[in-house]
Amino acid sequence: MTQSQIMICLRCGCCCNHLDVMIINPRSIRPDGTVDPEDPNSMIRKPKGRKCPHLAYLGEVAVCTIHDLSCYKGTPCDRFDQFGPEDAVCVFGGYFKISESAKF
Repeated sequence: MTQSQIMICLRCGCCCNHLDVMIINPRSIRPDGTVDPEDPNSMIRKPKGRKCPHLAYLGEVAVCTIHDLSCYKGTPCDRFDQFGPEDAVCVFGGYFKISESAKF
């Protein structure tokens, strides 16, 4: 995969709210930013439609509070990429916003 194939994230938080994904259990994060690899509860399911506990906002910009911690590396969120035209913005945010407004 080349860098030119990765779409630009709009930092809207839609993925963090709308995707069903396994995340780091907030209670399992050690003060040094790691988790015990032997802890069976270090990963938990975040159901779609529920806000990720690691999601915060700086104004309207979505920020992952554990993005820079070592426990984040290799997680499903860390590995998540979208593909599209070079320098195109993410399509997921628009899709989620349209699908929410289309609910009857």
